[in-house]
Amino acid sequence: MSESKKPVWREWLESLIMIAVLAIVIRSFIVAPFKIPSSSMVPTLLVGDYLFVLRYTYGFRIPLTDIQLLSKQANRGDVAVFVYPDDKSKDYIKRIVGLPGDKITYLDNRLFINGKEMPLQAKGQRTYFMGDGSADVSGLYQENINGIKHEVLRKHPSIRDGEWTVPAGSYFAMGDNRNNSRDSRFWGFVPQSYMVGRAAILWWSWDHVKNTPRWERIGQVIH
Repeated sequence: MSESKKPVWREWLESLIMIAVLAIVIRSFIVAPFKIPSSSMVPTLLVGDYLFVLRYTYGFRIPLTDIQLLSKQANRGDVAVFVYPDDKSKDYIKRIVGLPGDKITYLDNRLFINGKEMPLQAKGQRTYFMGDGSADVSGLYQENINGIKHEVLRKHPSIRDGEWTVPAGSYFAMGDNRNNSRDSRFWGFVPQSYMVGRAAILWWSWDHVKNTPRWERIGQVIH
């Protein structure tokens, strides 16, 4: 006897189910898209940037839980996505500046890690647009966090100074737009289990003020 052939609709349905399961697995554990809604990471990331986040970098988070498997410590200087500690329905993106055990000091717009000031090189002024379309101007600097060079914005006065010691299993995160970022200076530390992934590459960027693509940003590696 010959085997009965599956109906075409069943073959299509099984294929769609397999595609859906594969997409869920990839998005939950391998790579996921993320959109930048605010100016807290300017100049590294702009409002309207779309990026891919590598979800396995810090371990594997079980969806809808705080359980993380095969946890891996972040590197100082990583641009990371994490669950916002004050509202777990939201994801935030900031730069990891403090690792477990680090003493972080922020004073007069200067960042110190374990008593050592992170070098800054002035690069002039930078005009940028915030999420509501309004413009702001800040000083542009290149910061060097233990060999990780990136640009930051600063202006006086500093919005929050202080001293913090990062507890075990947590991180201290800051926005690159130092005077326009609500970060660990305000709400505290990021637990390891809240780490979602590392920002990897820009795949699209939309200028919400000019209503045009930023073609020159597409494909940029984030660091």
